[in-house]
Amino acid sequence: MADVLNYLVMLADRLQVDLIAAADEKIQLNAQKYPIQSARGSAQKYTEFHLQQESTS
Repeated sequence: MADVLNYLVMLADRLQVDLIAAADEKIQLNAQKYPIQSARGSAQKYTEFHLQQESTS
């Protein structure tokens, strides 16, 4: 697993990707897609979760 992390860091450096900013952006996107109040405890994918939310709204 350390090899994968090392490769990721080297690739991010070469592509000039800020890993902290990318992770933060992904966390914010997931928070919008999966609101804690309604998604907690569910293992459904976004498409399933989204369809279920629309049918109960």
